[in-house]
Amino acid sequence: MYLELSIKNNQESSRLQLAFLQKLYILLDEPDGVAGVAAFRQEDPTLHDLILGHEATGQLQDAFSCYERAVKVKSDTISHHQGLLRCLMGLDQSNTALTYATGLLNERPEWSNEINPFRVESAWKLADWDGLSEFLKSISSDNWGVAVGKILLSVKEKLVSGTWQQISITNKQHTVLLFQCKIVRTQQMGPLSAASMENGAYQRGYSHVLRLHMLTDMEKAV
Repeated sequence: MYLELSIKNNQESSRLQLAFLQKLYILLDEPDGVAGVAAFRQEDPTLHDLILGHEATGQLQDAFSCYERAVKVKSDTISHHQGLLRCLMGLDQSNTALTYATGLLNERPEWSNEINPFRVESAWKLADWDGLSEFLKSISSDNWGVAVGKILLSVKEKLVSGTWQQISITNKQHTVLLFQCKIVRTQQMGPLSAASMENGAYQRGYSHVLRLHMLTDMEKAV
């Protein structure tokens, strides 16, 4: 890579280029490269640099601690709160994430579009169907967590009450659910197709492959 050679040959300008190189490694999904930049850096990294490094290398607990510090410094920056919530979800702390997001929206209701998706995902992971139904009423986003929440809630609402042996779904309802799954599958195929044209395609597209597997399981369950 040209930038790597430039840094090696010009130590004076390396400080300015290291941060940019780290961002490139993050975009390329190269955690080893991110860690190498952090080790090569001579000056103390900024809080932002620490967050980028921890997230890229999967050190979510450390990233969470940094986001907590960032929130204390700039509590009016929504990206800090979003990062903290992503860490909580990644650490399987859905209940804590739901409580935090709800408290945050009580203070900053204008952040509803950005924060509500975290409440939606937390709710279906916690099987909080009443909460999920309420959160979906005031959301315009349609990311992965929200899309799965809509599918699961549709299944929950369309199931006939009774014992598990008596549960059934009408043909029309079944068609609607399959159509919802098809829309979500199409959304995942775009980035997966792009990743398939690069080196290390399976690694880069693994999260989307996993999501497609989850969709297939949901379709079979319906």
